[in-house]
Parts: sequence; structure tokens; C-alpha cells
Amino acid sequence: MNSALRLQPDLPEVHLAYAYYLYWVYRDYERARVQLAMARRGLPNNAAALVLAAFMDRRQGNFEKAIQEFNEAISRDPHNAESLAELGNTLFWLRQFHASEQVYTRLIELLPHQPMLKVEKAFKAAEESGDATPLRLALAAIPMAMNDDNGVLCWRLRLALDLGDWQQATEIIEKLDDGEDDGYFGWAQIPAPVGCYSILLSRLQGEPPEVNSSFAETRERLSQKVQKSPGDALLLSKLGLVDALLNNKEAAISEAKRATEILPISKDAVDGPLVGVNLVVVYAWTDELDLAFETARPLTKTPNGLYYYDVKLGSYLGPLRKDPRFDKLLAELAPKD
Repeated sequence: MNSALRLQPDLPEVHLAYAYYLYWVYRDYERARVQLAMARRGLPNNAAALVLAAFMDRRQGNFEKAIQEFNEAISRDPHNAESLAELGNTLFWLRQFHASEQVYTRLIELLPHQPMLKVEKAFKAAEESGDATPLRLALAAIPMAMNDDNGVLCWRLRLALDLGDWQQATEIIEKLDDGEDDGYFGWAQIPAPVGCYSILLSRLQGEPPEVNSSFAETRERLSQKVQKSPGDALLLSKLGLVDALLNNKEAAISEAKRATEILPISKDAVDGPLVGVNLVVVYAWTDELDLAFETARPLTKTPNGLYYYDVKLGSYLGPLRKDPRFDKLLAELAPKD
């Protein structure tokens, strides 16, 4: 990037590329915005520049401004799938479910041969309604040629765990062959060893974690990933979740709390809430139910926080359902109309 800037310091495309680099690699919004401003002077109608501005505004909690920027990018490049997808996600995070559904309908019309978009749309509908039927039907409609696709298997595993289909969950875990998942073990989209699901499944079936010797190996694999990226709050929060499932209470709470300190919502309004939800899960599985409900309550109103399906059916929050406060929490998320 420095070489490109030296060779052509006035080329706006170079400044735009540099802005993206500063955003994605360092989350350095201040320097990225300087480069973006320089790029936009030479590229006033560039949709990618608007999308980058929206990404940064969204992470800094300016969701409404981000929506305006995504819409402006779409008006300039109506066939840009990324802009549509990110607009749909942003609207969903703000619990503007109908608007998000409309955007996903447009996206599916634009990309009719990508069936996973229908799965994502169905999951968003399930999050609002608390009904897994749309997701189950969308997954059933996936072409047979994609049955062994890692992403499809992970979605089916998620649904099997939520619906308590232990046999299917076991079969899918075996098919995934001890690799890594699609990033959705717990909350926060970053891959984790598939063995983490075996630990979760064991606990959901009421088995003590000491029964399976492979669980320690899975935990060590995840721990090594954390050690290689010590500042990665998403990975650290997942390690906390695994330790909670393994009854390593003190370590679990320490790791999950540290993750929220590294990446608070005030620093990252997109991933910060996900780390917060993982802390709720850790409290739930370590029998700290007072702290679990206290932490969960604000996340029911936070963008990209907790949704109705997560609380009603999600496998991770099972320990909360035995508490009388659970019904109140669920009622706060239930559809109002």
C-alpha cells in the first residue's frame, strides 16, 4: 500500500483500497476515514466507498446512518449483492424484521441460484417468530448436491440441537469429521473446532463432561487458537463457553468477562453484543443465573443481541428455562402483534 501511495499519491482507488485495509485489518476508523475522504473526492459516485462508510458507521453504533449509506450504494449499483445483504442484516439487527425480509427477497431475486440465501432469510423469520418451521423447510429444500457442504451441515446441526434431535445432531457431527464449523458455535462468527458441538450435545443430554476424554483435546485446540490471537475477543469468548460446558467455572467466567472488556459494545456495536451474549451463556451454564438474567436483559433491546428464537428454542440458553424469570424475558422478546 505504501508503495502504491508513493507511485500514485493522487489516485483515489489507492486511497480507497488503503481505507479498506485500515478498516479490516486494524479497525482503525480514524485513519480509514481520512483515506476514505480522499478517495471519495475522486470517486464521488463509487458504491464501494459508501459501503465502507456504512461498515464503519455501523460498528460505531450509527446504524441509521449506515442504512442510508447502504441504500445510497444500492441506488448507484442496484446489482451489488453485498450492499443488499448488508442492508438486510442491518435492518434485522435493528429488529426491523419486515424491512429486512423485503431486502432479502430482492437479494434472492438477484441471486436465484444461491439457496443458502433462503436459509438465511428463513432464520431471520424464525428469530422474529420463535418458530423453527421456516428454517426447517428452507433446509429441506437445499439441493441434494449440497448435502455434504460444510455450511449446510452446520445449519442443520444448529437446528437439530435447538429441536432436541440428538440422533441427527450426532450424525451431523460425525459427517463434519472433526474439522471446524462455519463460525456459529455460540455467538460471534469465527470458526471453532467441531468437537465443541460434541461437548454441548453431551451437556444437553445431561452427561457429565468428564465422560469423554476427547473433550479436553477439543478444548486444547481452541485454546491454541486463542493463544495465537490473544487479542481476539470472539475466540476468547468461545473458549469461555467451552470451559463453562466443561464445568471449568472460574476460567469460563474470567475468559468471557475479559472478552467483553476487550470488545465492549461501545467499541464495536456489531460484534460487541455477540461477545455479551456468550457471557450470558457462560453464566447460564455455570449456575450464575442472577448474572445471566442481568446481562441478558439489555441485550434483548440491543442491535445484534438476543432475539425471540434464541431464548425460546436456542440450545445454548437451556439452563435459564428452569428459572421463573425466564418467562418474563421471553415475553419481552415475543412478537407484539
